[in-house]
Amino acid sequence: MNYWEKEKECERLFQEGGPFFMVTTENLPWLLFTSDREFMDGTNMVAVALAGLGIRLLNYVQMNNHLHFVVEGPLEMVNLFVERLRKAMSRYQLAKENPSLAEWEIQVKPILDLRNLRNAILYVSRNPYVTGRNCTPGGYKWGGAQLMFNENVVYYNPGVSFGELKFREKRLITRQRNIDMPQEYRVWDGMILCASFVDYRRSEGFFESAHQYFHLLSRKVESDAETARWVGENILLPNEDVFRIVSDWFKVKTVRLLTPAQRLEAARRMKAELMSNNKQIAQVLSLPIYQVDQFFPVAKDN
Repeated sequence: MNYWEKEKECERLFQEGGPFFMVTTENLPWLLFTSDREFMDGTNMVAVALAGLGIRLLNYVQMNNHLHFVVEGPLEMVNLFVERLRKAMSRYQLAKENPSLAEWEIQVKPILDLRNLRNAILYVSRNPYVTGRNCTPGGYKWGGAQLMFNENVVYYNPGVSFGELKFREKRLITRQRNIDMPQEYRVWDGMILCASFVDYRRSEGFFESAHQYFHLLSRKVESDAETARWVGENILLPNEDVFRIVSDWFKVKTVRLLTPAQRLEAARRMKAELMSNNKQIAQVLSLPIYQVDQFFPVAKDN
């Protein structure tokens, strides 16, 4: 198939599938996970909350104070997944003497077209890189991006099947009396491997090719800001990405070539479209910080 035929196939897959949703939790002022072991516990809680619901998890990411999911399936089942996860995480956090998650805001937003589905999948994949920048999107351990278009997945530690575990080991993983989990799930070091419950092959089908996925993942940082506004999350894009975006806006090789009027217009768009803070605007546009603070008097940097 040529490119346009593949694009039509992606659109057909979207139209015949669904419904699709973006599930995102609010950023907490404390840390949900503070060690690899706790992130592994969080992975298990996601897998257990999904079990038996018949919904597809297309991508997800665990950050240390929030989570994102892209899911496909009936809304009532998605809401049940959310409530299961909320209860499990609440019990876990209370055991660590953290505040209760009873009022934890979790948004479930419908995804209505293929473009936004792609943006949601890409946003989740890029989230660790954009917010922390301590790894590549595919190198983050606590999410589904590591699986996308990765032929080396077959060489990962296969672990053992959940069905092979002893009863006590199953109880430690599920943290509940009900241990009715898919017996084929793979377990390593007490953690259900995300390749068992992330339908990454389904996600790949919504992209024309691995090349398209990687191109959008690497270059479509504007969509990150758009998606962040949609889910109500504050992100700060890397300065080098913002330099490129601003240069593209005004068709110049470097932002140093912008006129004073263009710099002010760029500052306005950076604030509105990229959610840049005053410090980043001053750095990228080579403006005095006091001038930016006057331009955006209510948007002081944290």
